[in-house]
Amino acid sequence: MECLTKSMEMGRIGTPIAKYDSGKIAKIREKIEIVFGRPSSWDDVTISKKYNITGDGDLIMIIR
Repeated sequence: MECLTKSMEMGRIGTPIAKYDSGKIAKIREKIEIVFGRPSSWDDVTISKKYNITGDGDLIMIIR
């Protein structure tokens, strides 16, 4: 399972901002639409915290 975030950038007042892998987020959004029957309206940060995708394309739901 790969990490969704790429390298960190420095944001406002020197705080790090994660850059999300847009291709992987797009694949997760496609899988969410297939599994749940409707597209997700969540932002990339929320999607990356709650879901991931395997190398085989399986959707993983992260429950905390």
